Amino acid sequence: MAEPATTTATTALAISVASLLPFVNGNALLGAVLGAALFATTKKDLRAFARLGTMLLSTGFGYLLAPEVTARTFITSDATAGLLAAIFALPILIKMMVWVDQSPLADIFSKFPGGRK
Repeated sequence: MAEPATTTATTALAISVASLLPFVNGNALLGAVLGAALFATTKKDLRAFARLGTMLLSTGFGYLLAPEVTARTFITSDATAGLLAAIFALPILIKMMVWVDQSPLADIFSKFPGGRK
């Protein structure tokens, strides 16, 4: 099994090469990779493929949500927005999945605007 640092370094290198493309926001991608690396390396008891998948998924969410974070908060740096989005996106989504799994359908619909109470 590869060390977490090796998996993280390999993934960071591969994703950083993608930032050389002209249509990729390199700052947001760098922040997302750093946030995903922090998230993936602090998780305990993950195999190499699970760690790699977690890192790629977290990087994707961080990169995609970085413009939303900068548009809706006081954060102006794309790198900082990508880092924060990469760190917080997966735990929030996991908590939402658990909530949806454990809640009755009526409770879920009541949370949306226009839903029954």
